This record gives sequence, structure tokens and C-alpha cells, in this order.
Amino acid sequence: MKSHVTTWSDLPGGFWKLLLIGMGLRILWAFAIPVLPVSDSLAYHQFARTLVDHGVYGWSALEPTAYWAVGTSGLVAFTYLFTDSYVGVVILNLIAGFMILTLSHHLAARWFAPRVGLLAMALVAFWPNLIFFTTILSSELFFIAMTLAGLFFWQRPVGNPMANLILAGLVWGLTSYIRPVILLVPVALALVDLVRGPRRFAVTAMEAGIAVLLIMLIAMPWTMRNQQVFGTPVMISTNFGPNLWMGNNPASNGGYMELPPEVGPMSEIERSDYLKAEAKQFTIENPGAAIRLLGVKLVKLNIRETIGVVWNEVHLRDMIGDRGVLGAKLIATGYWYLLLAGALTGMVAIGRRQGITAAFFNPPVALWGYFTALHVVVVAEDRYHMPSAPFIAILAAVALHALLLQPRTPPGKKAFPA
Repeated sequence: MKSHVTTWSDLPGGFWKLLLIGMGLRILWAFAIPVLPVSDSLAYHQFARTLVDHGVYGWSALEPTAYWAVGTSGLVAFTYLFTDSYVGVVILNLIAGFMILTLSHHLAARWFAPRVGLLAMALVAFWPNLIFFTTILSSELFFIAMTLAGLFFWQRPVGNPMANLILAGLVWGLTSYIRPVILLVPVALALVDLVRGPRRFAVTAMEAGIAVLLIMLIAMPWTMRNQQVFGTPVMISTNFGPNLWMGNNPASNGGYMELPPEVGPMSEIERSDYLKAEAKQFTIENPGAAIRLLGVKLVKLNIRETIGVVWNEVHLRDMIGDRGVLGAKLIATGYWYLLLAGALTGMVAIGRRQGITAAFFNPPVALWGYFTALHVVVVAEDRYHMPSAPFIAILAAVALHALLLQPRTPPGKKAFPA
């Protein structure tokens, strides 16, 4: 007799129930916890206010910047045209949350099976950190949502292939204004087809090249703005050099650190070039230390998931006290560990059914690997693993699907039946 475990995927209207629960949790959190910009959030707020009040992206009307990408502050500035409160920020985060929920479901169902889509949606719906970020002014939710929106069109199985490719490039081009690291996402996706033969890989590589070109074209207006402001073209932001230096210098612990005093008088471009050169010199002269830092950053990237609590901590402490804050951190990190273990198990499940190459050469693993490698090379904090969240959830859903829904599927059967 075939064993069967009832899950959300077996319930009528499971998608809508999960969507209602996921959005309901985020709305309840938004009512309970007010927005209070701290750390990076405070910088985004200041940039947004300067945009609204002076039409300049910078710390003040006389201090234009490109240190951080303009997209997040630009979106927030739009809400400040209508209200001085943070209601608009919460609405934007709720829209992003809606996109993350629905697109995670869609992509998991497309890549694997409809039931995997619902399981992935469930994991995203209850993910504490993603809920906590509803009341944080930051780029994380915007970037995740827009990355998924581009993936909706990337190699879409229906519609005109060229139109879908152009739409993917256009969406990711807009995403570059939030975080320029989107630029190489098409390259990471092209690598998936390395194992599908040279002809297929050549086609995908060409598609990736077109997408990258479109991203750069969409970013061109801001590149030209930076040319006017700084006298040299900078695609989106000037913080690559500082970030690379933070994770690669003799005093580095792999995470954020204050910049050295000698860069104080420098322009943003000079500072970025100087720190990039310092980081490269350190790596060349100290290869052993540089390799050790790669391991440190990998651990630092994944060791916990508490940033959503930390950036809401002031109001959380007033509501639930110090023990409650500690409990929230433990819950968030515990959920992260479960999802991380689930994602690795999902890769094993794919490998057992479709072969070892399939376990590594698939979209969620490629994107998880890309975002992980990026910060292992540059600088790492726990929030930098957040762009991988939907892909980790999808892989964990694959593991749940194998464990709960088809535990006795014999070898050779369809890997992910609907």
C-alpha cells in the first residue's frame, strides 16, 4: 500500500491559504512593530530625504554619492512624496513579500513539481527573518523580489522566447539599481546548461550575454550621472573596493569594519581604487591568510540569522523584553539551520534521482552558489545570505517532497511527479 502524508499540497485551495497566511503574518508584524531606521536603514532614509528635498542623491544637497546603489532610496523617496511616515516603506515591503511568496511558488513548480512549489511557498510564508524585514527599510526584500521577477521570464516555457529574454533583462536591469550584483546572475544561470551539451550551452550563453547587455543598458543613465558627478563612469555604486578590502586585509575578521583613516580625504573613486589595490596586494602577498579568510567568511555568512531581530530590536525589547529578543533570535536562527540542512538534503535527493550533475547544475543551486561565492570573496555578514533565501527554500521543499510525499519512489521513476 502506498504511504501518503497529508500536506498543504493535498488541501483544496492550498496556494490561496498559504498566501493568506504568509501575507497575514507580515501584516500582523507590521501592525505590531513600527519602523525605526538604524544602521544601513538610517542611511537609506537620509538619502531618500535628500532626494525628495533637494533632488540630489547624497548625504546632503552638496554631498552627492554613489557609494550605495540608488534604487532602495529612490523607492523610499517615492513614498515620501505622499507621506512623511514609514507607511509607504511597509507597503513596499508587503508588495515585495507578496512577490517573493508567489514567485517562489511559481519557480519551484516550474523547476521541479507543483507540490514542490506549494511546499516552497509554505517555507517562505513562515520564514521568521523574511517576516521581520517587513518593518525594515532596506534593500533585501526589494532585491529578492526583483531577482525572482526576472527569473519568471528567464527561459520561460511559454510565450515568445526573445520577448521573455528581453523582459528578464529589463527586470534585472532595474534590479541593478538596487544591487549591481545582479549583473552576473545570467552568467550563473548559463552555467547550469554546461552539462546539457555544447549546443544547448552555446544558446544559453548567448542568452546570458544578451541579458547582461540589457542590464548594462538599463543602468546606463545612472552610469552617465556618475560620469558627470565623479568625472569617470561607474555603473551603479562605488563600494566594491571598500567591501573587497573589508574582507581581505591583515586585520579583517571577514565582516564589516571601519575604513582606514588614510582614505578619509579621498574621493569615492580614489577610495575604491585604493582599497581594491590594497585588497589585491594582501591576497597576493598572503595567500594562506586569504584562503583562511575565505573559510571564515563562509562560516560568518551562514552561522546565524538574527539581523531581522537586531534591526527591530528597540521596539521588540519594549514589547517582549531582553529574553523575548533572545528567543526571537534563537527562533530565527533555528529556522535558518533547518532550511539550510533541508536545502543540502534537497541536493542529495536530486542527485539520487537524477544523478550527481543534476544535483549541482540546476537554477536554485547555481544562484545559491553565486551569491555565496560573491560574499565569500568580498565581505560577509548574515544578512548577505538573504538573496539566496528563496532558492534555499525551494531546495528544502524538494527534500520535503521526497521525504513526505514520495518516500518510496523507486529508481528510474519520474523524479518530481505532480
